[in-house]
Amino acid sequence: MELKVGDLVSIRHFSGTKLFKSLVLELNSDTILVKLIEDITLLNCSIGDPIVLGYELEDEVYISSCTLLQLDKAQNALKIKIDSVESTTNKRLFVRFPVSIYAEAKIGESQKKHLAIVKNISFNGMMIHSKNDFPLYQELKFDIHAGVTINIKAIIIRKAKDTHNFEYGLKIIYTDIHTPNLLKKYLILLKKEQEEFIKKFKDTKES
Repeated sequence: MELKVGDLVSIRHFSGTKLFKSLVLELNSDTILVKLIEDITLLNCSIGDPIVLGYELEDEVYISSCTLLQLDKAQNALKIKIDSVESTTNKRLFVRFPVSIYAEAKIGESQKKHLAIVKNISFNGMMIHSKNDFPLYQELKFDIHAGVTINIKAIIIRKAKDTHNFEYGLKIIYTDIHTPNLLKKYLILLKKEQEEFIKKFKDTKES
């Protein structure tokens, strides 16, 4: 069983403070066109941004890490490419949890802040998108804005570039004993929020 035209899904973008209910309009291989039920202007989207897509199939909730391909404000629609899919029941979920979170990165002791968007995160590493060209193996300090601010130090171990952004794979270096628990609590909260939001779709249909 797969997603179908007419299915309800959730959309998360780092510029929004919540999940957005959306309707599947078109499906083509790994690309999906969705229409937001609420006004798309509530999100400040740009092509290439990380998007998180949530949906339910056969009583199981899935979270997909996606990339924004097209934005149609007149139709209140987003065209997104699915990059990876995780199930919330997967015990290895925290190996790579799809997110779309705003973060600020600093180099060394510099106070200059560079915008970065976290696309996925685990206890050991994360993937970010940024317009900034950082060198491979650069150490960065991150303030991740996730309701509370999570401070993380990480080193770039992989670097790639597409049309819109640099993509970095980073290894997290823990310098505070409280940070792993803070990150774990945040990921559990995200997982619970996603499951409850998606389950409401089913309750709405059955009522």
